[in-house]
Amino acid sequence: MSHLPLYRSILLILAVGFILTSCGAASISSPTPTVVEPTPTPVPLKEITLCTAHEPETLFYFDAVTSDTEIIFDAIYDGPFDKVDYQPVPVIIEEVPSLESGSAVYQPVGVNTGDLIIDINGNVTTLTQGVQLFPRDCHALDCAITWDGVSQIQMDALAMNFVIKEGVFWSDGEKVKAADSVYSQNLASELAPSKFKTILTKISTYQALDEQTVQVITLPGLVTSQYETFFFSPLPQHVWGSYTPQELTKQDIAARMPIGWGPFKISSWVSGDHIVLDRNEYYFHSSEGYPMLDRITVKFIDGEKSIRSMVATAGCDVVDDSLITSSQYAEIENLKNDPDFQVKVTAGSDWEVLLFGIQPSSYDDGYYPYGSDRPDILGDVAVRSALRQCIDVESISSQRGISELSVPFAYFPFSPQDGSAVSGYSYDPLAGAAALDALGWKDHDGNTATPRLSYSVANVPDGTALVLNLYTSQSDLRIRTAQTIQTSLQPCGVQVNIVSLPLTELYEPGADGVLFGRNFDLALLSWKAGDLLPCQLFESEEIPSEANYWIGTNDGGGNITGYQNSAYDSYCWLARFGSTESEQALQNHVEAGKILQQDVPFVALSFNPRVFVSTGSLCLPTNYASEKYPYSSLEYWEFRDTCN
Repeated sequence: MSHLPLYRSILLILAVGFILTSCGAASISSPTPTVVEPTPTPVPLKEITLCTAHEPETLFYFDAVTSDTEIIFDAIYDGPFDKVDYQPVPVIIEEVPSLESGSAVYQPVGVNTGDLIIDINGNVTTLTQGVQLFPRDCHALDCAITWDGVSQIQMDALAMNFVIKEGVFWSDGEKVKAADSVYSQNLASELAPSKFKTILTKISTYQALDEQTVQVITLPGLVTSQYETFFFSPLPQHVWGSYTPQELTKQDIAARMPIGWGPFKISSWVSGDHIVLDRNEYYFHSSEGYPMLDRITVKFIDGEKSIRSMVATAGCDVVDDSLITSSQYAEIENLKNDPDFQVKVTAGSDWEVLLFGIQPSSYDDGYYPYGSDRPDILGDVAVRSALRQCIDVESISSQRGISELSVPFAYFPFSPQDGSAVSGYSYDPLAGAAALDALGWKDHDGNTATPRLSYSVANVPDGTALVLNLYTSQSDLRIRTAQTIQTSLQPCGVQVNIVSLPLTELYEPGADGVLFGRNFDLALLSWKAGDLLPCQLFESEEIPSEANYWIGTNDGGGNITGYQNSAYDSYCWLARFGSTESEQALQNHVEAGKILQQDVPFVALSFNPRVFVSTGSLCLPTNYASEKYPYSSLEYWEFRDTCN
């Protein structure tokens, strides 16, 4: 009997069982879980809105620079140099060239009749007989010569090397090169912007020695401490180079969306509303965490509203000085005590000053007190000192409504940090009145409401009344200041008559002008000062007169007081043309200022306040000793719980 069918049946039963077991196992297995990665929470941008009053007309580098373009320029161009405490600080350059380090050297140059040179007063001129100059190896007045027109002569040309730091890139990732600075200098030479005209005329050679090094060689004869002014800020030749200089002024890549190397780059410009500045990922300090903000929106708004309103309705995190007027100073004082706000006050560049008419132009042909000449009331420094003691400068400053600014030292917006210069001013009307009395100006009737009379005062006829005419403009602020001066001087027995004139009449040039014709007793006005200290305003050779066509010798005739002091002239000249290091130049300015403090050709009243308001958690730098504060330090702006 065969068993094969039984065997096959057993195999079939086993196979079916295996299949059923396998299927059953598959049907009850657990599914593999799907892993879902959590979506990270986006890190919010650190962004602010900076509100300002005016929209730039253009951002082309060589067009006129205004305070509004400066904000943008400081964001996209870091440096090349900053100015802090009147000293240049290199930003994208390895060092400020100096004779001490060897990065600036004098090179002997043979010169001949008709060659362009620089004379001892820093003027570019042709070499002719009678020109005063520095011969070879001479860089000071005591070795300067007047050329005889015959002798063979050599002079020194100044060669300066500027080395661009490694790692400085344009915001498109291209490297900033020495050739970009040469390109910039060539553009300036072609376009001849007034800001750079003087520097351009003094340069003989401007070239790239290698990828990082710019060499500048001047005309022979230059002595300077301002080496940084000879370096032209790089401009992106790789972006602009296909356009002519004239075409660039109208191209968006140069006039609206220029690239730079600074902490921020321009992302957009909505005309009439705002400019957006975003973090520049190629910024050379980015590895250190700078800038600390990701975005700044520069917003153009109408300033006719309160500071709190600007913050609430316009979203301003920073309110620029251009939006703040004197009518808001009371609010500013209140905001100083509000923890939700930070208020920064620093000196501006407008120097408010009361000038003494020491030597009117009528004295130029001789002084005749018994003729038509004004009696020489103000020629005596002791009289001017007494008048200064009688003027309540602190009260004048407080009229502005801002309490931080102190009485300035001479024409310095802020005193040097080494403490070498202080104003030395003291308000003491009793001492002032006593000094006038001792000098022969007598209170003849015991009534301070009437002016004192002169008795045996040198150069002044007896019986002359101490009456002074004060000339100023018709602005409300100037008139209020003039009235405070008038009120201050009355208890000292000085009568002041205020004469307010239209600006065109007050500043009329020439012999008939009140100021530039030197036809005043007192003048209340403001001069422009700043990082470049204007000592030339009181140099003897800058007294406007008929002999110099009422424009001075070199700088426009700003010394309308008629003040003269040879020691002052020497220090001013040394500061401007006779110093080879910036620290030396500053010290000469300080010494010149000290002489002015002693000789009192003016009473320094104040500098206009520049006021910036930020929300409480946004911290701005605290070093105010720069004309470009606070925008030259945009990379350091940050949010913190407390601002020190």
